Amino acid sequence: MTRRRLIIGLSVVLVLLGLATATGWIGWSQPRFAIDGLSELNPDVLFQVQTSEKVVALTIDDGPYRAITPHVLDLLRERGIHATFFVLGDNIAGNEDLLRRMQAEGHEIGNHLVEDQPSVLLPAEEFERQMLAVDPWVDAEASHRWLRPGSGWFTPGMVEQAAQYGYRICLASIFPHDDRVHEPTRLAHDVLGRVYPGAIIVLHDGQEERVRLPETLALVLDGLQARGYRVGTISELVAR
Repeated sequence: MTRRRLIIGLSVVLVLLGLATATGWIGWSQPRFAIDGLSELNPDVLFQVQTSEKVVALTIDDGPYRAITPHVLDLLRERGIHATFFVLGDNIAGNEDLLRRMQAEGHEIGNHLVEDQPSVLLPAEEFERQMLAVDPWVDAEASHRWLRPGSGWFTPGMVEQAAQYGYRICLASIFPHDDRVHEPTRLAHDVLGRVYPGAIIVLHDGQEERVRLPETLALVLDGLQARGYRVGTISELVAR
């Protein structure tokens, strides 16, 4: 009996390890079937857009940041491309001119709350406070207003709370983990290796170690252009 229990116990451990490994792989590689499944399970949250046209949305999180954001804006202006910037309230003070430049140059500003932390851990009152702190910079007259919770986790309560203020939660379908990987060629290869019509791409601004974001972005845009893709904001993608 003891041996049997030992075998059963080991089997359970192996199954749990297998599940943990599979979950970790899915979280890191974001296979298309997982994105499709998340989209079906959460129809009120945007992960991608179903289309056969070669169009994608470019989103940039965690700015504005004085050392990086102006170079990103310069690059996008040179390419004639608009993006959706999910800005952090903590980074707004002193960088209001960068937000005004985003607006003037046709970019879309999304709400990324105030702090770069998992929003799912916030009490409802704090989630609301942070959402409203960034809200004045999000176009009140826009057909679509987007909110991206920190770390990409959300609850049904957050979806409902955001909707009360006219927001729809938007995540992404292509995330090359540039919060940990900082080599532009590797990041661009990851994005371009997984791109598909209707995808939403996310890159990150806002930290010194992300200083190579403009270089990464240039490689990504070159590759997308070579593949015949058009790039725009989330709202532009949805409108198509």
